[in-house]
Amino acid sequence: MMILEFYLKGLLISAIFVLLVGGFYAFTYLVRNTKKPFAERRNRIFDLILVGILTTPILSFAVLGVLVILQIRGL
Repeated sequence: MMILEFYLKGLLISAIFVLLVGGFYAFTYLVRNTKKPFAERRNRIFDLILVGILTTPILSFAVLGVLVILQIRGL
């Protein structure tokens, strides 16, 4: 049960991290590329969403490992 708690914490942390980084990237991309066609900008944002969806579970396992190590060391 403890590992499930760590995984859910890691999933939440990684989802927040991916949302923040993806949102920042999307904002800067849209601000810098106002001259590009709408379809090209939309496709870039869709690619960003797909990368975020695929990256979040993988990153959550990395965060899970860090949380387990911190728990073992008592920090």
